[in-house]
Amino acid sequence: MTNPVLALTAVTAVCSAAVGGLFYAFSTFVMRGLDRTDPVEAAVTMRGINAEAQANAPFLVLFLGTGVLALVLGVIAVINRDGCLLAGAVLALLPTVITIAFNVPLNNRLEAGLDWASYLGPWTAWNHVRTVTGLLGGALLVIAGTQR
Repeated sequence: MTNPVLALTAVTAVCSAAVGGLFYAFSTFVMRGLDRTDPVEAAVTMRGINAEAQANAPFLVLFLGTGVLALVLGVIAVINRDGCLLAGAVLALLPTVITIAFNVPLNNRLEAGLDWASYLGPWTAWNHVRTVTGLLGGALLVIAGTQR
């Protein structure tokens, strides 16, 4: 692994773990905390969180940047036939894909009036997947970076 690829791997590993950690907070206490409140208040608060996420530049740079870095790293892994690096890159990319495919549509439905009880279960389940894939992606990228 060349120094630029190693640097890209290290940065992507840290970013993927950070994204996984952010989603871990939602999986372990944010959503449960919201669910302890009145369902209407929980939905209003979550809509506020979603609006802030869409407007928060540092979050967007971390979140979307991790997806871009993982995609680039995945291409490099395919070219170099590096299975561990590819697996880590795919796992690091999955939180972005899952967010776009599942969490954002659920957020849009909540914004359009979906009730909290119908939102909470599916959103949290997909968030668990984002958490695990982000954290595992970071771990596999560390392993891939240290194998060379």
